[in-house]
Amino acid sequence: MRSPIEIEKITRVDELEENEFVNLKVSNRYILMDQIGKGTFGVVYKAKDLLDNKTSKNEFVAIKIMVLPKSKTEKNKIIESEIKDEIKKYSNQIFNSRVVNIKDSFEWNKLLFIVMEYVDGKSFKDLIKETSSILTYEEIIYYFSEIALAIQGMHDMKMIHRDLKPDNILLTSNNKIKITDFGISHIKGFVSEDGNLQKTKKPSSPGTPRYSSPEQILDATKLEDLSSYQADIYSLGVMMYETATGTSIIKAHDQSFSLSKEKGKSIQDFFLNQTLVKKFILPSHINPKISNSLENIIMKCLEKNPEDRYGTATEVYNDLMKLEKKEKVEKNYKQNTLKSEDKIYKNPENEVFISFNKKFFKKIVLPAVVIIIFMFTFLLVINLL
Repeated sequence: MRSPIEIEKITRVDELEENEFVNLKVSNRYILMDQIGKGTFGVVYKAKDLLDNKTSKNEFVAIKIMVLPKSKTEKNKIIESEIKDEIKKYSNQIFNSRVVNIKDSFEWNKLLFIVMEYVDGKSFKDLIKETSSILTYEEIIYYFSEIALAIQGMHDMKMIHRDLKPDNILLTSNNKIKITDFGISHIKGFVSEDGNLQKTKKPSSPGTPRYSSPEQILDATKLEDLSSYQADIYSLGVMMYETATGTSIIKAHDQSFSLSKEKGKSIQDFFLNQTLVKKFILPSHINPKISNSLENIIMKCLEKNPEDRYGTATEVYNDLMKLEKKEKVEKNYKQNTLKSEDKIYKNPENEVFISFNKKFFKKIVLPAVVIIIFMFTFLLVINLL
C-alpha cells in the first residue's frame, strides 16, 4: 500500500489500485477484506466490524471509499457538501428492510469512508447479465413488484433516489431486494439545520442519463429542483423496458445511437431529444411475448409528463400484482408511440435494430422470393429434361 502522503494526492477513483486497502485497519474498528465493487465515485470493500456487540462473532459491513475533491472550486464544494449531507441525513435513520442502511462515516488520508450494511448477494445488473438481458414474465413481476415496494419505502421517508438503475439494486442470498447508493438523493422539501428550516439543495448531477427522467435532465441547467417522486417511477419504467426487451430504451428507438455521432450537441441535448421528443417503440414490437397488460404498466411509468405517470410506486406494485393474478391492466397512458406496422427485430447480440415496414415487405421482399423460387423450379425442370 502507498504511503499516507501518496494516498492524500489521489484525485480520482481510477487512481486507486484494486485491493489496495486489503487488511487495512481504519478508525480503530474496521478491517478491510476484499474489494467487492467499483464505480464512478468510489470503490467498495467488504470489512469486519470489530466493535459490533450485537452478535458473538464479527459483523461484516460494506465500506465505500470515495475520493473527495482536492481543489475547492465552487462546484467541488457543492459536491462534497452533498456527499456529507447524504451521510448526515441517512446514517442510522433508514429502517426500511428493502433499503441498505448507512451505519457510519469518517475521513482517512483525505478519503471519505462510508460504512454500510453488507449485503451477501449480487447486483440486479449481475442477474440481468446472467439471463442474457431478458427476464421471464414471472421474473419481471416478482423483481419489479419488490423494487416498487422498496421505492415506496424510500418515498414514505421523504427520499427521492434520483439515480435508480440495476447497479444500485442489490439481491440478497434469499433473493430479496435492497436499494443502495444514495449519492445524489435528497430529502424532498425542507430539512432542519441548527433549528432553522432550510430548503433542500439541488443535486449537482441529474443521475445516470440512460435511466434519468426528462425533467431530471432538463433541471440540470436550472437553479431550482423540480424533480418529484415520479422521477424514480420513470427510472423503474426504464428498467422494466430493458429487462422485458433486452435492449436500452435509447437504442431501441434510435438506430443511430452513438453520442459521438451527435456532433454539435451536448449530451444533455441528446438525451432530452431521446426521452422528451422522440416517440418510444412499444416493448411488444421488440419482444412479441410481452403482454398488453405488462406493456401498459411500462408505458405508464415512462410518460414524458411526470403528472401522467403513476402517482405512487404502490400503484405500480398493485398493477403488477394484477398480472400475478392473471388480471388485465387496461391502457392508461397518453404518450404517442411509433406506428404499430413498424416492427422491430434485433440480432443475437442485442445491439443492432432494424425496422421493417410491412408495405416494403409486401412490395419488394415477397415478390423477390416468388421470382427466386420460380427460377429455381424452372432450372430444375430443364435439368431433368
